[in-house]
Amino acid sequence: TDNGKCEDVPNTCAVITCSAHHPSGLPGRDGRDGKEGPKGEKGEKGPQGSRGIQGPPGKLGPPGEKGERGSVGEKGEQGVSATSVLLFHGGKQSGDKVFVTNGLEENFENSQKTCKEAGGVLATPRNAAENSAAQEILHTKGESAKAFLGISDLQVEGIFRYISGEKILFTNWNLGEPNNSKDNEDCVEVQDNGKWNDIPCNLLRLVICEFQ
Repeated sequence: TDNGKCEDVPNTCAVITCSAHHPSGLPGRDGRDGKEGPKGEKGEKGPQGSRGIQGPPGKLGPPGEKGERGSVGEKGEQGVSATSVLLFHGGKQSGDKVFVTNGLEENFENSQKTCKEAGGVLATPRNAAENSAAQEILHTKGESAKAFLGISDLQVEGIFRYISGEKILFTNWNLGEPNNSKDNEDCVEVQDNGKWNDIPCNLLRLVICEFQ
C-alpha cells in the first residue's frame, strides 16, 4: 500500500507479503544458443534473365585433335625474273650473263661503284660472245660510243687483270694495243667495233654493267 503497511484483504488471498520498493537490478547474461533448427523450405526461383555472380575460371582442358588440312589455294601469277627486267630495259644476254647500261658516262672508279651498287660488276667479257654483247649495247648509243671494261693493269704495270685480280684469259686488242701511251694508260675501253684499247682511267666512258 501507499503507506507501506499491510492491510487485510478479505476473500482474496490468505497471506500477502509486503516489502519495501527496490530499484531494478542489472540485466542478466545472454543465454546459450539453442540447437540448430530444421532446414527451411527451398526459396522461389529468381526472375527470368537474372544472372548470378560468375565463378572463378576452371582449369584448361586437354588440347583438341588436329583439324583437317584446308584446301590448296589457287596458284598465283608467275613473277618476272630480274633477267627479264634487265633484258626489257635494253640489256643483252650472253650465256648466264646480262649486260646493261644506265646510259651515263663516268670515270673508271665511279663506273665500278655504280655497277657494284646496282648488284653487278663492270663489264668483263671473258669470251667473244660476251664481248659482242657489250658491243651491241654500244651500237645503241651511236658509232663513237665507248665503254670501260672491268680490266686494268693498276696492280702491276703491263699485266692486265680483271677487277677480281685474275689474269685476263680473253683479249680483243686493237692493232698495236696496249701501248701505255705517255705512261698513263692503265684502264681498258671497248669500242663500237668490239676492239679494246688501253686509256687513262680518269676519262669518261659509258657505264656497262654485267649481272649473273
